[in-house]
Amino acid sequence: MTLNIRTVKMDDLDAIVELESSAFHMSEEMTRKDMIGRIENYPNTFLVAEVDGKVVGHVFGPVSKERYIRDELYFKNQPNNAQYPYQTILSLATNQEYRKQGIASALIEELCKIAQAQDRRAITLTCLPKLFHFYEKRGFINEGKTSNDIPDPDDVSSYNMVRALKI
Repeated sequence: MTLNIRTVKMDDLDAIVELESSAFHMSEEMTRKDMIGRIENYPNTFLVAEVDGKVVGHVFGPVSKERYIRDELYFKNQPNNAQYPYQTILSLATNQEYRKQGIASALIEELCKIAQAQDRRAITLTCLPKLFHFYEKRGFINEGKTSNDIPDPDDVSSYNMVRALKI
């Protein structure tokens, strides 16, 4: 398996839409509109993982002035601001047949390198309790429940996870 991680291109759109809509049970139409805006607004913090030329994973998020992700970041695509201190992760997804092969970890590590090179203080994300172990193994600290949850169908709260970066 030859893994390559690189910044996104608009040519990746179909593969990204399929991955994202499958991973998060969203309509492809809504996902496509969101992804176009994200590719356009923060292409340097939107990464894809390829195995033998096939996109099998991605991670993305804009930079933020706030330590914790607010819900509107999911709905408003904004260009990255060089002055903002935090890198967010709005989504991390891997094709089901490529899971548990280190691809998600490699995506996180590459985004950390980019964030450090851009002098960000930390990487921040929200997740459900079932993912605590995964993120904690990658250096993230649980900083408590989010203050403004997007409603979860199973009525489970999401939590703020933050990984400090060495600057």
